[in-house]
Amino acid sequence: MVIITDIYLSAVEVKQLKDLDFTVAKAARYEEMPTQDGQIKSKLVIPVKLSNDKVRDWIPNKTSIKKLVGMWDDNTDAWIGKTAKFELAKQNVRGEMKDIIFVADFAEPKKV
Repeated sequence: MVIITDIYLSAVEVKQLKDLDFTVAKAARYEEMPTQDGQIKSKLVIPVKLSNDKVRDWIPNKTSIKKLVGMWDDNTDAWIGKTAKFELAKQNVRGEMKDIIFVADFAEPKKV
């Protein structure tokens, strides 16, 4: 039996992890995606290896992108193999409180 999960990493999946560390597994890329209002936007997609050894595509929000750039520079190819930690926070999304994935504050890259 095959269990289908979301195409991209979700807060529900992160919430189930015992360890919130992640490693950038492959080169990041941009993908064109529709927004709620029907426009098309280019979103950064980062393949990450989770603590359960699964590799999932993560679409970081702007706050997380700024933290990653602050920790590792803006050359995403140099991010491959670097490790940080996720955190979940409740945030109002279109009038509904939802768990959102962020890069944890004060995350330091670990040697791999």
